[in-house]
This record gives sequence, structure tokens and C-alpha cells, in this order.
Amino acid sequence: MQNHTSRTPRARFSDVLRSVAGLALLAGAGPLLAVPVVSGVSGALDHKAAITISGSGFGTKATAAPLVWDDATGSNLLSTWDGAWPNLVPGYNTSYFDPIRGIAPPHSHDSRYIAGAHATNQGAYSGYDVMVFKNITLQPFPFYIYASWYQRADNDWKFGGDNNFKTFDYSAANEPYAQSNWYVCYGPPHPGSTSDSATQWAINDDGKSLMIPTDAAGSSNWWGMAVDPMGGKWSKVETAIKVTDQLDGYVMVWENGHKVMNYQGPTDRYSGDRRSIAIGGYARVEVPSNWRYYADAYIDTSLQRVVLANKPVLTQATIIENQIPSTWSDGSISATVNLGQFNQGETAYLFVVDATGTPSAKGLAVTAGGPAAPRPPSAVVVRP
Repeated sequence: MQNHTSRTPRARFSDVLRSVAGLALLAGAGPLLAVPVVSGVSGALDHKAAITISGSGFGTKATAAPLVWDDATGSNLLSTWDGAWPNLVPGYNTSYFDPIRGIAPPHSHDSRYIAGAHATNQGAYSGYDVMVFKNITLQPFPFYIYASWYQRADNDWKFGGDNNFKTFDYSAANEPYAQSNWYVCYGPPHPGSTSDSATQWAINDDGKSLMIPTDAAGSSNWWGMAVDPMGGKWSKVETAIKVTDQLDGYVMVWENGHKVMNYQGPTDRYSGDRRSIAIGGYARVEVPSNWRYYADAYIDTSLQRVVLANKPVLTQATIIENQIPSTWSDGSISATVNLGQFNQGETAYLFVVDATGTPSAKGLAVTAGGPAAPRPPSAVVVRP
């Protein structure tokens, strides 16, 4: 059932520049269409308050809410997720926790988080993996997946072996790491310390879906530099996937707003009709101190979303917080506010991202805890 072997990809540092039109075509948009425009917001931008966003070009979204939104305020992890590992090691099982081991949440609006430990080496359910996952029925190609979450590792992390450390898994099954799966990880042997500046994002395949080691654009499966998860800080990871068996698929990853991966090529050439989407994963060293922590997990089978960012152009933002929509029409979206890292009184910028991954050209300036202050849109910027 489980396959944790890891082929070593060829090292490469690259960053592929894209034009706006090229990105729109990559996202499956065809000819460039009108981008979303946010013209106003009613309601105060207080954490967990209700707001209504008005504008145009939002498109329609049959199910407004994301597939998963988990800010650890629930009482039972399995009310939101289809599974969490480990689940057979009392005291170390992945669950909701008040702050433990001196690890504070990523921001003041979270009082709890998801955590679990690689406490033993007795299998996937007992310490190999620390992860949460959601199962879906395979949709007609192409379809899209967007996921985001905060992550970090324990301050007392123990290193060893090749320091294999995985962060996201897409699997052809009802649980992660089936024989047919691909995953996002860090390139071994990094991270190998709490200050490893050579930590690098990578992607690999235990099945036969991805073009490994060279993708459709000629890029290797080693990508941009990463925040060391053992370095004592939280980082925010976003992943956008075009799920298809054709060459125009992609896996894009951002960390703290910076694009760190842009794989191009097939993303699903597996059989069967069930898929598992997992945040977290395997680590090489299984000892009781090797805890992992996650917060504000968001998964959807659509690129459509609403975000608050700290810059008026989304590609320049380093703080990006997902809002939680409850209704969605072409000119109006109702949502619950998630301030995340934004504090009361700070200026943020509100964006709507459409089904192609195209965001508002310029964010609408708003004040945390206050009303919106409309600003005119400017040039088109695409961030799938």
C-alpha cells in the first residue's frame, strides 16, 4: 500500500518567465478574457465577520464554499477530513491541539492548530507520515485543485539519513501514498539543519503521471529555494494544479507569495476514479520529538477564491489570506472574513480570482476592522 522510496532528481535552479497571455492559455482560459473587478465591499473587515463583495467578472461557482477550510476551531478532525495520520499512536496522533512544545500559532487569530508526530517507525498509521487528507471522485479532465496552508516543524527536530521530507501528495486511491501517486517535497539531503540555506523545492512521482525528470517545458524536477521548515518559522504554502493527462497540465507552488515551482506536463495518468489530496507527508527520521504543525488549511477543486493580500498587485504580495465564500455569483460574493496575519487597523487588498486563476488586476484597499476604500483597477496581472 505504502511506497516511500524517493528517486533523486537532477539539481536545477530555474524560473520560467511567462507573459500574461501565455499564463492565461496555460490555465486553460483560451483567449484572454475580462479579469475580475472588485468595486466595493459591504460590512466591516473584522475576523469571522460576514461581508458581501460586489463587482464584475467573478464568474459563477456552483459550490461557493471550499472543499475544506480548517482553522482548527472544530472538535473532531474527521468531521472535516477523510483521514489523518498517524492515528495509532496515542499522544502523537494528528489532531487539533492548543499550543504545545513552545510552538505558537502562525498569527494571533488562530488559537489552535493541527499537529502530529513522526513518533515511531511502525508504518504509515504509526509515525512514517504526519498528514491530513481529503478524498474526491475523479472529475472530467481538465479540472483544477487549489490548496493552501501554514506549515512548520518542531524546534527540536532530529535529522538523519537523507532527511527525506514530503509536504503534499496526490494519490490515485482513498488514502495517500498509494502505488500510483506524486508528491511535492524538499530535495534530499536538505533540510539537514535548523539553518539550511540549501533547502529546495522538488516534485517526484511514485507512479507514471508526471514527466520526470524533465517536464514539457524542459525543466527538471528540482525547483526554487525553500524556507527551512525546521528554522523556527511558519511559512504559507499555496499549490495550484491543472489535473489532466495532457501536456498542458501544471503544478505551481508559492511560498509566502513567491512562486517556487512551475512544473508543466501531465498530472494524472492514473487509473480508477478515486483520488486523495493530502497536506503533509513522510519524513525519514521517526522519533517522538519530530512533530509537524499545520494551520489554516484550505482545499478546493476550483481555482476560484477570494483573498486578502498585503500588496495592491497580487504577484507582489508576501501575505495572502484566503477568505471563506458562502455564496458566489458573477457580480456578488458573500464571505466570512479570515484576517490571518492582518491586524486590526492595517490596510489590506481584496482580490477575486476567477476559474482560470486570473485575479483582479488591482486589489481593493480595505482596512482590517473597517470599511472598504474603493480604488480604481489598473493593468492586468495574472497569477494562476
